Amino acid sequence: MRRVLMAAVALVAIDGPSRVHAQQAPVPPSAAARDSLAPILDSVRATPAGRALPSIDRFTWGDLSIPAGETVAGPVAAARGNVNVRGLVNGDVFAVGGDVVVHAGGEVTGSALALQGKVIVNGGRVGGEMRAAAPFGAAAEKAEPRLTGSAAVMHALKISAGWLVVVLLVGLGVIVFSGAQLEAVVQALENRFSTAFFVGVAAQIGAVPLLVLLCLTLAITIVGILLIPFAIVAYILGVAGLITLGALAAASVAGHAVVREGRNVRVRAMRSMVTGTVLLMLPWLASALLVNSPWGGMLARIVAVAITWVAASAGLGAALMARGGVRRVHLHVGHAPASPAGWQTPTPIGGIVAARRPTATPTPSSPNGAAH
Repeated sequence: MRRVLMAAVALVAIDGPSRVHAQQAPVPPSAAARDSLAPILDSVRATPAGRALPSIDRFTWGDLSIPAGETVAGPVAAARGNVNVRGLVNGDVFAVGGDVVVHAGGEVTGSALALQGKVIVNGGRVGGEMRAAAPFGAAAEKAEPRLTGSAAVMHALKISAGWLVVVLLVGLGVIVFSGAQLEAVVQALENRFSTAFFVGVAAQIGAVPLLVLLCLTLAITIVGILLIPFAIVAYILGVAGLITLGALAAASVAGHAVVREGRNVRVRAMRSMVTGTVLLMLPWLASALLVNSPWGGMLARIVAVAITWVAASAGLGAALMARGGVRRVHLHVGHAPASPAGWQTPTPIGGIVAARRPTATPTPSSPNGAAH
């Protein structure tokens, strides 16, 4: 019996300090650390973002973690460390000299503020604002959270879908109001794609020098100096219009390979433009799906940028060749020679439909050679 009691006492003596150490509160910072942190907190409290900062006594020194399944009443604050939220925090979370990381399953009902750190939403949720500031003592600015996982994929897909909708709306407007100009650019791009591409690349290289030359030319006279701002705006709008028209033409050309011929020219143009735009947006959608893969996402973005640049360059060159759609591309088609006995009339008479000239029909001959 005595041996059993001695073993129990020894077990408590060994395990007791570890349990007490695990349950004890974090070690408070030294006086020097508190004195260095206090002015920083006071300067941040003077900004709108730092008004909710708790007192220095509420800060935990070092990393702080909220375990999964645990609910903590806010505010939760850590100095010189990160705050990892895996459970529920009813209130605000602050980190000074570290990051606020909200993991999957974690939730912060209030705001998240990181001074000299970042707010990272790694599958969790923050109900309030997310703010971050790089330097100590500087005004805290609103920062975009660094999304990961499915949240990052959805964010990238929303951006791609938004651009797709914008391009489709612009394209439909161009077809309705400037369908003839778009068709002229499409013809130029289909007939001379290589030439249009090199013309577009040359236009990109010479866009800025041409603008500088235009400004220098206007600066010769006093009236021209006053017109320089308007000339710059008009130049930028003209270039943007040509790029837009060329890009839509490139999308239409890509859609022509899929869309079949139709009786209604405008409906076919709309279908071709929509189909081609979706085809050109496929690399961007693939890039959005691979946003969580460093190498795969980078490769997909490179391919998407390259395809978009080639299409836009060729379209810009075609728009310049067609003079913004004003100049029509005439196709030389050979004509079959008309038969001598075609539709004709001896004398042109207005208002009378031409009739075929009657021709003599041979009559059968009699056996003795006389005609009946």
